[in-house]
Amino acid sequence: VGIAAEIYPEIAKMKKQMTYADNNQIPYVAIVGDSEMAAGKVMLKNMLTGEQSLLTAEELVTSLA
Repeated sequence: VGIAAEIYPEIAKMKKQMTYADNNQIPYVAIVGDSEMAAGKVMLKNMLTGEQSLLTAEELVTSLA
């Protein structure tokens, strides 16, 4: 599909990771915590609008493609 992605390079608090995404003008952040893992989904956050959506992997790819 060709979606560019990167993983935050170290264990850090969520705020630090979001600041990194903001500073590097990353438009979307995928968040996978315990509840998302249990549901088999990913929380996608639009860094411009702050809108968040809980999506399956397939829905995630479709929304970013």
